[in-house]
Amino acid sequence: MRILNKGRRRTLTAFVFVLPCVILLLLMMVYPTLQVVQFSFSRLKLPKFDATFVGLQNFKQIFSNSDFIQIIINTFIWTGVSLLLRFIVGFIGALVAETGLRWMNSFRTLTLLPWMVPSIVAANTWRWIFNADNGLLNTLIRYINPSLGQNWLGSTQLALPSVIIAYSWAGFPFIMLMLLAAMQGIPKDYYEAARIDGAGSLRLFRHITLPSLKNIILILTIMEVISGFNSFDIIFTMTGGGPGIASEIFGLFIYRTAFSNLNFAGSSAASLILIIAAVILIAIYALLGSKKRMKGGAY
Repeated sequence: MRILNKGRRRTLTAFVFVLPCVILLLLMMVYPTLQVVQFSFSRLKLPKFDATFVGLQNFKQIFSNSDFIQIIINTFIWTGVSLLLRFIVGFIGALVAETGLRWMNSFRTLTLLPWMVPSIVAANTWRWIFNADNGLLNTLIRYINPSLGQNWLGSTQLALPSVIIAYSWAGFPFIMLMLLAAMQGIPKDYYEAARIDGAGSLRLFRHITLPSLKNIILILTIMEVISGFNSFDIIFTMTGGGPGIASEIFGLFIYRTAFSNLNFAGSSAASLILIIAAVILIAIYALLGSKKRMKGGAY
């Protein structure tokens, strides 16, 4: 009986310590999410946010918005291209850092700097680099040929690619760090045995490194896609979604709907769409993981 009471006391003590975190989680995540769901199906009367149920009316307004299709296209371009760039640069950085040369510690520190810089600082730095009048990029280009300078952030064709470059630069160190950690967990015996069989660097990467990294690549892909859909700070600071809606993505659309148009019900509906998309991606990952476990692999 004493053992049972002691076990209960330990459980109660642990519960007391965890309870503040649970309450904070409910207040900061669960309650706002439930409120977003409620507002999505309501008409809100400001300033008291009195809600009247209107069904799917808010979703109909979003899908009938003339800018919505272009914003979705921008979001997929933004997410897909930045994901590709981050993985390419991150892979190259991880492979270089894995070589173990004498100066690799300095290399790793330098490559992590873009990730350590606050996003607002990074955005303002890149806005100066892309400045049409006296930016670093145009200064270098005009030094070669004065007629080649571009209005990088003011052009409907160049604004989105320019911001994608800045966003990719700020995020590739995270990809590199995760891939490097996974690479260091691959047994060296695999590489030594393959080299004895005459495998070159390309075959080692294709048949050992890539297959060993497929799980972390999947996890990073899902995380980066969700992050891309939620992106706001860099693109808001650099272009504000302009010119027009040339660089506006879904996260910025939610902000503009809420705080520029004061349509909090519409922004809640758009946020719910984003939440559903994230849940679908997580469900896909869970499904792939369960299939792998059923085949006997570790995930």
